[in-house]
Amino acid sequence: MSPNSERDSATPNGKITHPTSPALTRVKQLWTKSGITWQLYKSMFKGALAPTITVAAFQANAWAQHYARINSTGPTSAGDGGPGTSGLASKGASTAPYNSSASAVAGVWLFVQIYAISVLRARMPQYLIPSIMAAVFANVAMTYAPQFSTMAQAEQFALHLLKAYLTGFGIAAATSLLIFPLTSRQVLFADMRSSIAGYRAALNANLAYLKSLEDTDMFAAQRTRTDGVKPTRSPEAADLVAKTQALSAINAKFAIDLPFAKREVAIGKLGPDDLQELYRRMRECAIPMIGLSCMSDIFERTSEERGWDRSVSFANATLEDASNESERTRIEYLNQWHELTKLLKEPFNSISEAIDGGFEHVSRTLQLTKAPKQTSSQDQEALGDQAKPGDTAFAGAFRAKIEEFQNSKQLMLRGWCKIHNIELPPGFFSDPSSKDFQAPTWMSAGPLTEERRRLRRQLMVLLYVEFLLYLMAKRLHALILVVDGLRASGKLSRSRLVVPGSKRLWKWFRSSLLHSQEAPEEDSTDFNDHSTSIELGQAFRKRKDPEHLPPQTGWEQLTDHLRSIPRFFSSPASLFGFRVAVAVMSLAIINYLQDTQVFFTKQRLFWAQIMTSIGMTPSAGQSLRTFILRVIGTFAAMILALVAYYIVDGHVGGVLVFFFLFLHIGNYIILTRPKLIPIGIISQVTITLIIGYELQVRKIGIEEATSNGQAYYPIWQLALIRLATVLGGLSIAYFFSIFPYPITEHSQLRKNLGSSLYLVANYYSIVHETVQVRLAGAEGDTTLKYSPGRKLEKSRQRIFIKCNALLGGLRTQSGFVKYDIPIGGRFPSELYTQIIADLQSVVNYISLISVASATFADMQLNDEEKLSSEWLRNFRRIILEAKMTSQSVATLLALLSASVTSGNPLPPYLRLPEPYSLSERLDAIDTDILSVRHIAEPGYASFAVIQIGTKCLVDDLKKVLQGVKQLVGELDFSYHVVSAADQSKAASREALFYKADEHDDVQSKED
Repeated sequence: MSPNSERDSATPNGKITHPTSPALTRVKQLWTKSGITWQLYKSMFKGALAPTITVAAFQANAWAQHYARINSTGPTSAGDGGPGTSGLASKGASTAPYNSSASAVAGVWLFVQIYAISVLRARMPQYLIPSIMAAVFANVAMTYAPQFSTMAQAEQFALHLLKAYLTGFGIAAATSLLIFPLTSRQVLFADMRSSIAGYRAALNANLAYLKSLEDTDMFAAQRTRTDGVKPTRSPEAADLVAKTQALSAINAKFAIDLPFAKREVAIGKLGPDDLQELYRRMRECAIPMIGLSCMSDIFERTSEERGWDRSVSFANATLEDASNESERTRIEYLNQWHELTKLLKEPFNSISEAIDGGFEHVSRTLQLTKAPKQTSSQDQEALGDQAKPGDTAFAGAFRAKIEEFQNSKQLMLRGWCKIHNIELPPGFFSDPSSKDFQAPTWMSAGPLTEERRRLRRQLMVLLYVEFLLYLMAKRLHALILVVDGLRASGKLSRSRLVVPGSKRLWKWFRSSLLHSQEAPEEDSTDFNDHSTSIELGQAFRKRKDPEHLPPQTGWEQLTDHLRSIPRFFSSPASLFGFRVAVAVMSLAIINYLQDTQVFFTKQRLFWAQIMTSIGMTPSAGQSLRTFILRVIGTFAAMILALVAYYIVDGHVGGVLVFFFLFLHIGNYIILTRPKLIPIGIISQVTITLIIGYELQVRKIGIEEATSNGQAYYPIWQLALIRLATVLGGLSIAYFFSIFPYPITEHSQLRKNLGSSLYLVANYYSIVHETVQVRLAGAEGDTTLKYSPGRKLEKSRQRIFIKCNALLGGLRTQSGFVKYDIPIGGRFPSELYTQIIADLQSVVNYISLISVASATFADMQLNDEEKLSSEWLRNFRRIILEAKMTSQSVATLLALLSASVTSGNPLPPYLRLPEPYSLSERLDAIDTDILSVRHIAEPGYASFAVIQIGTKCLVDDLKKVLQGVKQLVGELDFSYHVVSAADQSKAASREALFYKADEHDDVQSKED
């Protein structure tokens, strides 16, 4: 027997497994925890390879002789993608004596260049990296400009500096294209794969949450809180919300990466239009998933509305355990939900399993994932002729699953009726108008009784879940048909050269030159030969100028362009550019004075000058944050550079190996920690500067290395100088971020919140118009580009994406607030965070209303030959009379936006709309329209979603209104007659009159 046989173990199939050592197990755990995949490591490898190639190439004589004219960090840093170029004076060029005129001219042009580059950086963030590179070039060139004796020397220096840049860019481009090439299309397909996995994870979390409702108290928190904090959600609900938020983040990245993939020239299978259609269909599945994740929120709202104690669970309680009528109602309501969720377990499991298989089919058909290995013969026999994901017949089988789930809706409704003592005859839902049913006493008590309202809400929540699952399956079926169409067309079976069209390239070129998206050129459009048109409204045009009418005459139009000059110089981007230019000149002036010009070059103070020009940000809080991160990154890179050099005792080969390995760390931070990107970038630049300069000096010698005016220092001193210059440059950048007045994160967060409120108002307005158009049947054929429905959909989706992007930016920006130095009263960051969260909830529920109203248009198309059902005709007529959505919501959001943006108090007597009374208004118009006879109608479930959505929407608007009132206040034009004996008058400084009491009145008469 082997001595190790006792440590070996046999698996059921007879294979012997050997235990791993604890150290190896720990390494595997750390590797898994780091999240480094093969694809991620390939990107890290490429990022480290380019600067390593450049530094290693300097060890070649030809390379060293050519680039000895400038510091080797020029091409190295360019290859690294960071602003580390330090360009030096021409080798052997005789420098002129101090020239005050040349210094003055160089200083003026440095100011102009930094100003222009900084304005571009602030106005067009898409040019951030080019702006940084241009700023580095300008700083270096203008630093050495006064020191040249002839223009030929200056031109030669600028040419060599440009060659260094282009060499670095070329090395980086060649490395990117030849070493593990990664296209934008591959990134997009990875996003698509992640999105599908996110949908499946969120769907499974939703199924787990629905299953938990069978035996838990959905109105109670998971844990009792005694510290006054709002009780937390159950773990199943929290997991569902977390998975849905992760899915939203993936889809946001999907939307960002899509334009790059559409513009790319590549060898691929799908064209730009195919990618756009796939994204559109996958995005449509997101709103139902978001709606399902709001289930726990709906239960929380119900609990808070009824005043139930969420810290107490009644999951296993009976009616005898109730101590009051409120607890009795809660236990009864809870028991009903337990019965309903058990009744719905099978159909919900079935459709969830079908949806999961549908996403797997999409993934396999698009070749995003591989099909599993062939199953055993027993498994194949068990499956029989059942279509599997990836089969050509899967779409038909999936459609059958949807119809099966839709048919099970009647069984679900019968179960609900049975629980509430409503006896329905057989075949009731096939012809409900001709059959009677036995109604319990609570139904005959009137539509406004508390019990009837409570049970109707329960029914609507039930239909809410059913409708969203059905809608998700329906939209996934549309995606499956698109994917199967691509396979049938042969596009997925062969690769071809994909070239974007001229129209797409022209739009790309235009967007690269625009500061903001232009307003639509057409405000209305005709549909076919009819006069149906859609007006997008003033909110989608350029804002009017209250001080100027639109120019009419030729002189007015000519002089109107002159107004853009002062408008430009007074813009925030121009003010930021001026700050940066002044900050840079506060350091550069040392270089332009006679007594300090040599010292400036010798001690490399232009490193601090460069950090000042690229380290400034528009707000003080963000400047302080980047200051801290860049200092941390510089210090860490200094340590790593010294370790890389001294651990091998300065041997070039060993230094390059450790240099290459340590560059992986910065790339890992850049790729996996977006919030810490400044650390990753500056660490790459710093370690490259230190190692590159030391190896350069060893190659060309100290005498030649110092011919450019810079003093030589050992590597450990150079590392300290680098740290000192970074600290100095960033300190000056932060000083001019707050001087002469700070632009704080506080003010920017407030203004951006006002912009978000305005954008949400626009979004609600277009959803309001969409609902009205769908109810009126005027949406038209949405497959036509210029139909009203298609135009509305395009505008709606564009604004929805902007809303989510802006709210996501607000959440990120709110994290910078803590870096602002507190002066005066504390900033209400918790209140801002709560308003942003409530506003995100408002956007989600508006989206639910939008997707639910699409059913009305679908029913009209499906029933066009039958002239629609009588109930649907009556329902559409009555719902138009009752006004399902209210324009006052958009009015309120616009007012909130104006107050938050300007900081002025809200106008007095603001009132919220009350759309939750919609069902009562429908009952008042027609008592039969929402009766039990019609609960199986497709439009009834849509109405339930809209009813719940509007109720939650108004609840969130109330929270937003209260939060804004706390921020800006509210105008109060009233006056109060307050008794002089009332002690509260001392605390009220706004009382206009005080009424004297009887004692004071008598005393005055005696006097």
